[in-house]
Amino acid sequence: MNGLTAKEMIETLIKSGLTQVDVQKLTGISQPSISRILSGKNSDPRLSVIRAIEKAYLFVDKEGSSSNVED
Repeated sequence: MNGLTAKEMIETLIKSGLTQVDVQKLTGISQPSISRILSGKNSDPRLSVIRAIEKAYLFVDKEGSSSNVED
């Protein structure tokens, strides 16, 4: 793990130009779940959710761009 919380990784993805729907497409996590993590309503997501977010975070960080999100 990279030391960031799920919320911090999602915030970074959004700051890189992704929308919550883009994050949903990259992770397979529903947009409402992403919203709950961001709002703090779900401050302790399952490990599988954290890993999916981290995978997307590392992918976008490696690519250096959010332009690779497919429709």
